[in-house]
Amino acid sequence: MAQKLGDRQTNWYLGRNTSYFHLQYPLPHLICVKVLPSFDCKDLTPFTCGLPYPEMIDGSGGTPNQKAERVANRIACYFFTNPDPKKGPDAYHDAVKFFTDQATATGHQCVGKADEALTSTHGPIWWRAVMSLRITSWGIANGKVSWFKDDALETSIQSWIQWHWQLSQLGEIQGGPHKWKVLLPGARWLGKPFLFPDPPPASAKDATHGERYPNDPMTDQVSNVIYQLIKTGTVAGVPWQLGKNFWNLDPCFLDRVGAALARSAVENGLKLGAHPAQAPPKLHSQLEVERYANGHLARFPCGLAGAPDASTRAWADYDNGCMSLSADGNPPAPTLKGPSQTTVVDSVLPCKLVPTTSP
Repeated sequence: MAQKLGDRQTNWYLGRNTSYFHLQYPLPHLICVKVLPSFDCKDLTPFTCGLPYPEMIDGSGGTPNQKAERVANRIACYFFTNPDPKKGPDAYHDAVKFFTDQATATGHQCVGKADEALTSTHGPIWWRAVMSLRITSWGIANGKVSWFKDDALETSIQSWIQWHWQLSQLGEIQGGPHKWKVLLPGARWLGKPFLFPDPPPASAKDATHGERYPNDPMTDQVSNVIYQLIKTGTVAGVPWQLGKNFWNLDPCFLDRVGAALARSAVENGLKLGAHPAQAPPKLHSQLEVERYANGHLARFPCGLAGAPDASTRAWADYDNGCMSLSADGNPPAPTLKGPSQTTVVDSVLPCKLVPTTSP
């Protein structure tokens, strides 16, 4: 079934599996509870303590984000909805390898030769998968499965979260109307070069805590919110006013599932990330970030091999609220103020860095 579906359909089925599982098997016990079909969409399947589309866990194809969520679905299936002492350990060791390979062989968010590093468009799917695994790996490590106990997957997931947070920290906007968001170049950016706002004002006020989340075409709201949740440790610490249903686990709104699972994890005492991670984060391709007092510049100086629809340049001006993603550095970055602090993220692929002051 999965091999005949388009990417959006595959993501929808896998996402429904994830949302159904966590609605039926909530923290802290991860035991099935009754769920009423009270959600506002017409395509719900019955809640029967199982995955609605178990056939989707078979197969090995797809994009990196699909593979990540399939890993999460398999763990949910073989350890909780359909416990299988024979298939479960194999699924578990495959999951550990999936994340260990990113840490040691391919680079963060790179699976095989396909790189989805720092994707904003597919960030919600990665978070849906990773937060599902954060919960299930905790359950497996803490006696919620009578026939299997191990903490290797939990350790790998905590490190993945910590690495992603550290990478995101390099791109956090620290002033202007988009303060607290994360802007970095990466894979799967389908837009066009964009100066936001256009024309640029002379200056713009800083966002303040509790204001409505300001939309933009270049960053992902779910990823920004989860970044701040990890940073502050509480839902109350997330600086934006969000919709009243934003944190609800709702199978009708799959992009928000990762945020709902992150909230559940935090409120049930699960740490998001290891402090510090076991090793510095490494990407498939080298990333360089220059931070100034009033802005930052980021670039992949040698491109992103294996990354579809990649943006390789990004900049944010905190004084006027302008920012840009592009594949070629246009529009060019403004002149930012003061001395810079440059961070080079190591990569699996070699890259001879050419010194530059522009992204």
